[in-house]
Amino acid sequence: MHEKNINDIDTENRHDDEVLRSLGIKRELRKEFTKFSTLSFAMGILGCSASIASTFNTPILLGGPGSAVYAWLLGSVGCMAIAASVAELVSAYPTAGGIYTSTGFVVPPEYRSSVTFVTAWMTVVGQLATPSSVNFALAQMIFAAVTIATDGTFVASTGQILGLYVGLNVGIGIVNSLPTKALHRIATSYVVINVLTTLAVIIAVPAGGAGNLASHKFVWGSIIDNSGWNSRGFAFLLGLLSVQWVMTDYDGAAHLSEEVKNAAITTPVSIVSAVFLTAILGFFVNVSLCYGIRDLSTMPGPTGLAFAQILWDNLGKRGALALWSFVIILQTMTGATCQLACIRSIYAISRDNALPDKKILSRVWSKTQTPVNAVIFTVIISALFGLLFLASIVAINAVFSITAVALDISYIIPVVFKLFIHYTNRQDVKFKPGPFNMGRWGYFVNIYALAWTLLETGVLIMPQVRPVTADTMNYAGPIMGGVCGVSWLWYKLYWHRFYTGPGTKLLTTDGGEDSSSDVDSNVEVVSTVEEEKGRFGEKDSKN
Repeated sequence: MHEKNINDIDTENRHDDEVLRSLGIKRELRKEFTKFSTLSFAMGILGCSASIASTFNTPILLGGPGSAVYAWLLGSVGCMAIAASVAELVSAYPTAGGIYTSTGFVVPPEYRSSVTFVTAWMTVVGQLATPSSVNFALAQMIFAAVTIATDGTFVASTGQILGLYVGLNVGIGIVNSLPTKALHRIATSYVVINVLTTLAVIIAVPAGGAGNLASHKFVWGSIIDNSGWNSRGFAFLLGLLSVQWVMTDYDGAAHLSEEVKNAAITTPVSIVSAVFLTAILGFFVNVSLCYGIRDLSTMPGPTGLAFAQILWDNLGKRGALALWSFVIILQTMTGATCQLACIRSIYAISRDNALPDKKILSRVWSKTQTPVNAVIFTVIISALFGLLFLASIVAINAVFSITAVALDISYIIPVVFKLFIHYTNRQDVKFKPGPFNMGRWGYFVNIYALAWTLLETGVLIMPQVRPVTADTMNYAGPIMGGVCGVSWLWYKLYWHRFYTGPGTKLLTTDGGEDSSSDVDSNVEVVSTVEEEKGRFGEKDSKN
């Protein structure tokens, strides 16, 4: 039986490698992630109660309980549509590049290189901002615990927050440099801590605050406008920031595809399952927190985080610190998973020569068989992002606010082209579904995902409060516009000489691979640029 299981696993790995080769990619990373650890990783990257703790201030302070509760419901439906659309593409093209690589196979040949190049840079910016924003929030959460422990007398300084932030990035980076097998073992704990911590929050707040809970009318019928826009409707929509920030980085698990067994099924199922479970659990977290509000005018309190203040008000100092400690642990896991997804995406994009690094960031260290160079790069850039905090909170928020916007737009680009080639009946490019697909209903889901993305990104790039000043301006839109424009110009004017798109060059076997790799080193794959042009069509005709 043991021998049979080994043979079955070997067969699955060979099949996955054949799929990668058909996409123009040769696997270097070891396949260690199982169905359970992949689902656990996908749940960990969303973070549920910990991620809500980081973003709960926006809906509750600007739109009130109604915004926190109903915006979550509305956003969950939209996020499910995007997640299902992403999962379908990932199943068809299961690579470490995730949705970026998928883009290359649904874009018409004349646009393929330029569109994927811009998508690559949007992915890089969004992925770098994600672990940075999570770890910055983690530093604030840790100091919030100190504030609770000192009865509100301690307030962290700028230097203290920045120092802890940098240390967290470095520490998590060391963990993410470990071999894939170790990362798989660590990931198996994520789902347990995630679900138990979230359930504890849902139960503890109303139980601890019994007799002093908010009224049903306050929780279910209270939408206010503290944004200054004089529009309750817009104030309500501002609550989308929380749900979109919590349930973004859908393709985080997809970036592990080359390390996941039976990736074409395991990865997309994990993505959809994680978003569905987070949507349900997150709704009850929001409801529980709203019932725990004693006085909305006192929020967010000395901790600076409304979530922490609600725990403090209802559970007392000791109870709040006990539960908040687990929320911090969960946020640490979220930071680790987000950083790992970022590392793998940079590895894949560097491998395709979309970065000016001479593919240094795609090199795999022989001792760990992981892209440690990409780890070092991610940690350094994240630390540099943190230095913006020395300038002002507005400066660092300008970077972190692009997380959901950048990633959601990068997800919707291949969805748009998938719809385009379907409804225009293009013959030079076809979408071939993977084992996870929605059939004919997929296109209806794709259309809803597109409509939802246009709505929520429109809201997320708007200034949250009026009057709009340099301190209240939302720079997410201008930053993303700049990334798109500059990357497109760079490609057109210069980098088109070196970039042909994802999967256009295979790594050839030269006998230098580590013998411990489970890649089939007896198979030599040779692919030329000319052959790949015949497969995908010529590059952008203007080059």
